[in-house]
Amino acid sequence: MTTADPATAQAAAPDQETRSAARQIVALGLPLLLGALSSTASGIVDTAMMGRYGAPELAAVSGTAAIFDVFANLVLASVIGYQILAPRFAGRQDPPGLRRALAASARYCGVLALALTVLCMAGGRWLTGLVAGGDPQLPAIGAQYLVARAPTLLLLVPFTLLAASFNAYKKTRYAAVAGVVVNVVNLLLDVLLIHGVGPFPRWGAFGNGLATTLAWLAGVAVLLVLARRSGLRAKMAGPAAEGLDPVDFETSVPRLAWPALVSSGLDYASMAVFFAMMGGIGTAALGGGRIAFELMVLVFGVGTAFAAAQRLLIGRSLGAGERGAARVLWRQGQYVLLAPGVVIGLALALLPRLTAGLFTSFAPVVDAAAEAIVLIGVCVPLMAWTLGNVSLIRALGHTRVEMYTNLAAAVAVQLPVGWLLADTAGLGLTGAFLGVLAYWAARAVGTEAAARRLTRPAPVTTT
Repeated sequence: MTTADPATAQAAAPDQETRSAARQIVALGLPLLLGALSSTASGIVDTAMMGRYGAPELAAVSGTAAIFDVFANLVLASVIGYQILAPRFAGRQDPPGLRRALAASARYCGVLALALTVLCMAGGRWLTGLVAGGDPQLPAIGAQYLVARAPTLLLLVPFTLLAASFNAYKKTRYAAVAGVVVNVVNLLLDVLLIHGVGPFPRWGAFGNGLATTLAWLAGVAVLLVLARRSGLRAKMAGPAAEGLDPVDFETSVPRLAWPALVSSGLDYASMAVFFAMMGGIGTAALGGGRIAFELMVLVFGVGTAFAAAQRLLIGRSLGAGERGAARVLWRQGQYVLLAPGVVIGLALALLPRLTAGLFTSFAPVVDAAAEAIVLIGVCVPLMAWTLGNVSLIRALGHTRVEMYTNLAAAVAVQLPVGWLLADTAGLGLTGAFLGVLAYWAARAVGTEAAARRLTRPAPVTTT
């Protein structure tokens, strides 16, 4: 009979903890990834359905949907306060605190969603006119679409809050199931309401918007049923664990959420400037740049799913008072994101023309896209590292720090560097995307410095 060496056992414990952290992040991230991909698929389906209905309807819905997406992302950004607080309260076994945070978030996010819903329903023609050009028939079509789809903004609030509640208790698969239901219902209703199959009316753009609204209503209903059957409702209604210490973290939903709202608005504003910059270079550059940008958004969405899983686990650890485990999850989350990020980045950098050819067959656009895709490949590992840092910063509740790093990287780095290299130095699209690369480099450095500072142990004072 042999006995284990204590020193060996102690050395093996951190490795086991590290592997466990990585496995947890992947296990929770996969359902979140499914939800993110299903959301992307919904937009593709809507576009394809309208593309087979009529050119004016496709143009009106495409332009108006872009404005609607801005409003939807503002609503989603307003939920970040609850997404930060829910894992904390779940980790410290404090259902009353969770309920208070849920009620405060429902009020805060609901007021914003209601205001944006009214704007969509009352100002549909004006909003469509902002993106519809000079075609006189498009504002009326876009207004019909917005009237039918606007209630989705209100439905996003209970859907996202319920999903965050499930996620706080590490039940990410339930939100993924609801997301799949939303997309299946949306697909079926698109066929019935856009094209008027059988007894259903042929409603075109209005049917498209109504199908989306009814699909999200079905998603909320599914989450409510799952909350009851899975025991989540009973768990959230329970009492707090005995002997809890007083809360030592920020619990104000508005204070946690407003930096995310500002950061989201900044992203869309800088995006508009960036596309204007590419449009000034030329038509092929605009088309190729759009392809490269959408690839970056797709990769970012995949990484965000696993970063969200990392944030949930860090939040639960902080709620339970386990700061050491939170630091392990921070670094392991970065490695989980970085490994595939390097592989994807190399693939994009080494096969840019092949990648561009998947989206277009026009030679000038392929050339322009390939030029930009190489730089997107270089950006991907920096993006992965940044997402890992942002997860920690958000979990700690320092959303203003995230906003400042994003603001500095976008306004002080990306836009001036991109403009100088694209216009002044004459590098065209390459210069514009070198600005994007500079943004991710600056943001990676800024968030790394912030994350290290926020996790630095407090100095020990002696008397």
